[in-house]
Amino acid sequence: MSATHSQSTRRLAAAALLIALAVLSGCADKRLPTAVRQSGEPDVGNPEAVIRQTSPAIASGNAPAAAYQERGEAYYRLRQFELAQKDFEKAQAAGGRSAQTLYDLGASAYMRQDYDKAVQYFSDALAADGGLARAYNNRGVTYFALGQYDKALADFATAAGLGGQSEQAALFNRALTYQTMRDLDRAMADYDRLIAADPAQVAARNNKADILITLRRFGEAASLLDAAIAIAPNDPDLYFNRALAREALSQYPQALADYDRAVRLRSNFAEAYRNRGVLRLRLHDTKEGCADLGLACEFGQCNQTRKAKDFGLCP
Repeated sequence: MSATHSQSTRRLAAAALLIALAVLSGCADKRLPTAVRQSGEPDVGNPEAVIRQTSPAIASGNAPAAAYQERGEAYYRLRQFELAQKDFEKAQAAGGRSAQTLYDLGASAYMRQDYDKAVQYFSDALAADGGLARAYNNRGVTYFALGQYDKALADFATAAGLGGQSEQAALFNRALTYQTMRDLDRAMADYDRLIAADPAQVAARNNKADILITLRRFGEAASLLDAAIAIAPNDPDLYFNRALAREALSQYPQALADYDRAVRLRSNFAEAYRNRGVLRLRLHDTKEGCADLGLACEFGQCNQTRKAKDFGLCP
């Protein structure tokens, strides 16, 4: 065997290793638990205007609990969570421990990542109103953040059982918790239930596709993502995940097209640059592949770039 042929063989083996490592790195991030506050909760209109209207009475020292509550809602919507927390505390002190105010205190604590305090506030809200489904759901989200998955599952089941606006959010969150616990059959059953109730459920389709890719059921994952992309054609994560499935099916031109679309939709999508670069190296497009790996490294994904250089695939 000639030295040139031996070197070429080593380069091909290195490229094959890199592509395996890229695929094994997994899907785009799963859609996470729904935000603590949900549509249908109090809408305070223009939050800046509300703050201007309520602040003079509050500054005078004669404001009722409702003024603090209203301004706290406005601060929350502006993502000024510490100010929101202070106003909700003032509302609680002035107007008693209402379930709504306790719930809002829990929401603010969660957004400030004070999870232990959030659990306590949501629990207090439920003590005041045991039918407050969104408090069960959001306490479950907080338990999820704490890694206390059994408690999260119990709260999501209760919230789903109470129905109303929290039901779908709770089912989605329960499915994600099962998925995180690797109880994949139960996770898929909940995702299927959500998709049957609402065919436009893109997040459920995305997470179920993640499971199917994990199970190496790539054709099913690709078909599920086809349907999701038809609903949400500007979602880069869906293209990235479909590219993974297509790559595993050896549909390389289609996979490249999906990676292309993903980076057009999210210009700093490091994982997509990384995987496209590795795939291009495998397809002997060294110049473009190394350029992609350089971009991936610029955006924080450098492992494959270093490996490509160590193997002599990139300068």
